[in-house]
Amino acid sequence: MESLTLKSLFLIPVLFIVDYMIMILAGSVSYIFGFNFSFSSIGSIVLLVSFVLLFLALVPDIKALIKKHKLS
Repeated sequence: MESLTLKSLFLIPVLFIVDYMIMILAGSVSYIFGFNFSFSSIGSIVLLVSFVLLFLALVPDIKALIKKHKLS
């Protein structure tokens, strides 16, 4: 349980910071090169990938917690 909590408390803020930095980078690059496209699609893709990676990082701990609970 401690591992799951620590991972969650560490990964979620890091995830949001990285997402924010990717969006800043995408916006800067598009401004420099004069691209004209919607950021809603980029933001949706970045957030979706981030949440999938977060879920995949937490799945082993959740499975171990469930297995531990079944054995008790």
